[in-house]
Amino acid sequence: MTLSHDLQQCEEQIAQLLARTQELRQKAEELEKQNFLLQEQLLNNPGQKGGLQELAKLYDEGYHICHAYFAQPRHEECLFCLSFLHREGIPQKSEGLTAP
Repeated sequence: MTLSHDLQQCEEQIAQLLARTQELRQKAEELEKQNFLLQEQLLNNPGQKGGLQELAKLYDEGYHICHAYFAQPRHEECLFCLSFLHREGIPQKSEGLTAP
């Protein structure tokens, strides 16, 4: 191998890295725009149900919301799920199981 061949390989690698860097910059800009739009949407729609309320609803329908058994049907109250709901300050609609 000659020095000029080595330089040519380095130039090709640099060109590839620059192209990849440009792709990543474009993706980052797109993600920043999406993030901004989502933040605006969240701030402008305070009446929408949040994820925590949806989790409480899922629990009331008879499914686990705890990490260990998430989305599996529950047959009795789960202390892990109830602890999560209590910690997040979400009131339970019922004491008993509302779904099989």
